Amino acid sequence: MRIFVTGGSGYIGRSVVLELRRRGHHVAALARTSAAAAMVRELGAEPVHGSLDSLDVIELATREHDVTVHMAGMSSPENVAAESRMIDTLASVAPNDHAIVYTSGAWVYGDRGDAVVDEEAPLKPIAIVAWRPAHEERVLALAKRGIRVVVIRPTVVYGDGGGLIGMIVASANPGPVRVVGDGTNRWSTVRVDALAELYAAACEQSAASGIYNAINGAPVPYVEIARAASRAGGGDGSIEHLTYENARTAMGVRAEAFAMDLQVSSEKARRELGWNPHRPTVLEELANTVVP
Repeated sequence: MRIFVTGGSGYIGRSVVLELRRRGHHVAALARTSAAAAMVRELGAEPVHGSLDSLDVIELATREHDVTVHMAGMSSPENVAAESRMIDTLASVAPNDHAIVYTSGAWVYGDRGDAVVDEEAPLKPIAIVAWRPAHEERVLALAKRGIRVVVIRPTVVYGDGGGLIGMIVASANPGPVRVVGDGTNRWSTVRVDALAELYAAACEQSAASGIYNAINGAPVPYVEIARAASRAGGGDGSIEHLTYENARTAMGVRAEAFAMDLQVSSEKARRELGWNPHRPTVLEELANTVVP
C-alpha cells in the first residue's frame, strides 16, 4: 500500500512508520524541517516537505496515496486550527476509495471513576482536548462518501523513553516526583510499538472502520507509576503530593489530565482487528529501566 502520514517524525509517528515499513508498505511522511526530513529518511520513508498549513502539498499527497494517517501533534491553538483546515482539504480531495486514519485520544472520555469505558461511551473531554470531538465527527462523517475512516484513541503512551511517562522519568533525579492529588486515580496506558501495530492493522484491514481505543495491560494507579518512574530515573521512589488547586496554578489545564481517573477497554480492536499487544506493562517496563 501507499501510505501518507503526518507527524511521522514524532514520538508515535516514528514507531508507526517503522511498523508500516517493516510490513513492506511505501510510506511518505510530511516533514516541516530538514531535521524531520532526515529522520523520515532514516526510518525508510520518503519525506514530503511541508507543514499542516501546506494544503496544496497535502492535497497532492492524499490523491497519490491509498491511505492518509494523521498523527501530527496538536499542542497549540494554531495547530488545532491548521488541523481543521487539513480536514477540510481531505474532505474535498480524498478519493472515494481512500482510507483515513485519524489520531484522537482517550482523554475525550474525561474522568470516569470506576466505569470501564468503550468506544460507545458518551464523551466528556477535559479542557485541553475539548476541541477533539468536533474534529472526530468531521472525519467520521467522510464515511458517508464511501471513504473508509478509522479514529484511534490512544491512552497514555509509554516506551522508548518518550511521551508523558518519559517526562516523569526525566523529572525524577533530582526528585521527588510531583503527583497531582493523592494519586489513587488510574491511568490507562499503551506501549508505543504496540500502538503502532494497531495503526498498521487499521491501514491494512478493509473491515477496519469507526473508533478504536488503544490500551495494553490493566489501568494502573498514577501514584504507582510515579514511584516506579522515580526509581527508573535514578531516584529513590519518593514523591511529593500537590493539591489539585496548586497543580492548576503551576501546570494550568494539564493538571486535569494527571488527576483524571480513566479505565478504558480496547476489546473492540482485539475482536475486530485481532490486535493483541503482548508488551511489558508500564510498571514492568519502568522496573527494568534505569536512566544513567
